[in-house]
Amino acid sequence: MTRDVPGLFHARLGEALKAGSLVRLVLAGPRPGVAARQMVIRPVVLKAGPCFSVVWREERRDVTKNHSGDEVVELCRERIGPEYTGAHLYTTTATFQLDCRDPARPHLSTAPGVAAVAPEALQHDRVRQRSVSAKAPWLHLLGVTNADGRVAKGMEAKFRQIHRFVELLDPLLREASFPIEGVRTLVDMGCGKGYLTFAACEHVQRAGGAPWKVRGIEVREELVRLCESAVTTTGITGLEFVQGAIEDTVVERADVLVALHACDTATDAALARGIRLRSSLILVAPCCQKEVRPQLVPSPVLARPLRHGIFRERHAEFATDAIRAELLEWAGYDTRVFEFISPEHTGKNLMIAAVRRESGTGLDPAVAAEAVRMLAAFYGIRHQRLAELIGFDLAAP
Repeated sequence: MTRDVPGLFHARLGEALKAGSLVRLVLAGPRPGVAARQMVIRPVVLKAGPCFSVVWREERRDVTKNHSGDEVVELCRERIGPEYTGAHLYTTTATFQLDCRDPARPHLSTAPGVAAVAPEALQHDRVRQRSVSAKAPWLHLLGVTNADGRVAKGMEAKFRQIHRFVELLDPLLREASFPIEGVRTLVDMGCGKGYLTFAACEHVQRAGGAPWKVRGIEVREELVRLCESAVTTTGITGLEFVQGAIEDTVVERADVLVALHACDTATDAALARGIRLRSSLILVAPCCQKEVRPQLVPSPVLARPLRHGIFRERHAEFATDAIRAELLEWAGYDTRVFEFISPEHTGKNLMIAAVRRESGTGLDPAVAAEAVRMLAAFYGIRHQRLAELIGFDLAAP
């Protein structure tokens, strides 16, 4: 008798729901005509009690609904196979991967479990807490706060930026899929004075679960010495700072790669490093996009408006970051672009977040490649640093 592989997967899902051991469930590999490229299911706790958040990730938006455990089972039975060719079930005791691209030969593989989700992390309706305490010693050592834990004059915007960064980082870390074993690594390339590096280190270590090692890379020696002194004074473990340029520093592993406000093509160097290292999460805030501007050959309808320097600059910024986002999609990442912090604090407020997709899911690489080339051709862009670094030919047919 042939084993009912999908039935076995659904049985494991039912067991996880009953035992309360479900961490995350991802349905991926949509068949033609399915609007959402993924369904992501995870446990949450609302005022009415525990339930499950189901997120449909469509091309241009996310749709979220809450369901009971029985409804989750029914959704999966209806959609795995007919709509999605794969499913990844992460529990605290085991990880199950169902592949049913070939309906006649479905396959189920098993791996060790993942860390449990802390109950407080599931609370959607909890009172909002500060992501970083103003009394953190490293904030004072870096000049953000005074000795009494109050924000220093002129550092209010920086303090808000630090909080905003952690607020954005937290859900992205939960969404990304990390190696099950070993120490996870976060690398902040071009970390400057280390504000966000310290914040990231404090957050991942406080979250529990797998151990983390955090590394800040900065070319300016005086800033590296300042950060090293703060690490020594506070006694923080698992955090180090090294001097070096983004392009040249040796990095053997980066589960999370961060590069905020790396100037011009330094952002491309960081993105390329993350792609080559197959980072689970890449987070960049680009600035000073100068490379593309001299190449712009606008279409006739844009020719007159783009004679104004400010319009030309903004189009160059848009074209640069749009190409970067599309190249990340081509390289196997689900990519989102959003506002980092309010533009009243800084004009450099765009952030690109890229989460590595499960194997065999997402856009057809040929379709993604065509999207990049059409965008480059529209603006007359013949070369772009990230494309060059990852071996993508903008002109290929």
